[in-house]
Amino acid sequence: MKFSWENDVFLFSDREYTNGIRLEYGLYGKTYFPASLVLLGLEKIVPNFGQKSAEYSGLSLTHSLYTPSNLYSSDASYGERPYSANAMVSSISGYFWDKSAFSIEAAIGSMGPNVRGKSAQAGIHRLTDSPLPQGWDRQLRNRNLFQLNLDYKYFWNPYLGIQTTIKLGNSDTSLSVGPVLRFGHVRSPVAQGMSITDPTPSYPVEETEYYFYIKPMVKSQFVNSTLGGSGKNPFSATIEENGKTSVYLTEGRTIFIGDPLYNSIGDERAYNTLTRFGAYQTLVPSDAPLALNFLVFNSIFNGAPVPNDGLKLLLLQNLNESNSNLSGFPGVEYFVYDTLFRNPTKGASAYSKILAYRYLNSNESSGEDSMLITALLLYNETNASKTYSVPLRRVQGRLSTGFVYQTPDLFFQMGVEISSLEYVAGNGLLPYHRYLSVQMGTKF
Repeated sequence: MKFSWENDVFLFSDREYTNGIRLEYGLYGKTYFPASLVLLGLEKIVPNFGQKSAEYSGLSLTHSLYTPSNLYSSDASYGERPYSANAMVSSISGYFWDKSAFSIEAAIGSMGPNVRGKSAQAGIHRLTDSPLPQGWDRQLRNRNLFQLNLDYKYFWNPYLGIQTTIKLGNSDTSLSVGPVLRFGHVRSPVAQGMSITDPTPSYPVEETEYYFYIKPMVKSQFVNSTLGGSGKNPFSATIEENGKTSVYLTEGRTIFIGDPLYNSIGDERAYNTLTRFGAYQTLVPSDAPLALNFLVFNSIFNGAPVPNDGLKLLLLQNLNESNSNLSGFPGVEYFVYDTLFRNPTKGASAYSKILAYRYLNSNESSGEDSMLITALLLYNETNASKTYSVPLRRVQGRLSTGFVYQTPDLFFQMGVEISSLEYVAGNGLLPYHRYLSVQMGTKF
């Protein structure tokens, strides 16, 4: 029985592949699980294939979560990984030889709201005393998953080997290859799987072993369901004003022809809020206080995150200036309180959203500015219930390192993995991700 947990919060990160849990039960012997039947079939075709020194068969349950870096926004963060969760049940079978191991994993599962990623991450964040993510209502939609994973490891000696992994399915289709190095008191002829996505079981050692490992790997991927898919926003519209500015909305993107700065308003990411607000401010009259304009923008176009303490102080100072005229904004006291002082883990109230739209539309903008604001509102509401995808990066680099302790009765591993992003990200995101992995099991 083995339990595995992978999470990035322990390495001061909370994005990308952010949590994975796997529970596995197996035995060192022959069974008639689906994956085992495949290996039995290979024995019939290649008789030498059956001359193994050990074998393993098992069943596992896996649950994985993926998020963007902007967890405070309730809107989709374009240019970042979308919210996604998947759960798989799999059959695993492996053969060991003197210098090599071959494993196969056949899995079925699902992704989307049905697998309860939102509640799972909320529970983990309460456990680690972290802010609750606000964007799970924008996660990738429900979809059935089918997966077949093949892994082959060959070791020239107990300390140096090579690993090749082929994955086929609508969840992950990829090819990975790289060396495996082990340093220490090594007694197993081949290494076990070093992450929950590696199906190779631990070798049934007869004496205690403990060692450090380093595993660099290059991955070429062709399908990755956690990055989205073919779903596109069918809405499109074009608005023109005297031939000066055109607004084109299509497939989840907004294009302003005539002033590229306007493109950034609806292109929400955690790192460009002030740039987007600067563009927004050029579209609205200046008679309202700057702070109120920011709170309206933040509520409608920025996912309504609560500002940090420094920005909060600046906004309050601006609202309290003697020349600030708030008489034309009924309910502004509640609006300011809810947007500045509510619990950051709670979304803005429906009443605050209504007030934000009312304040925006009461500015009596005219002409081109009014049409642009109307287009932005329509764009925002259209995308409020849609998902999106990010471009797949074909080649990815990974580096895993850690420590393994194994006895005839127990197994323990702790490791760290650093990898380049699996997609072509927007500007400003760190180009790599890291997480901590812990595996522990008992043999009986």
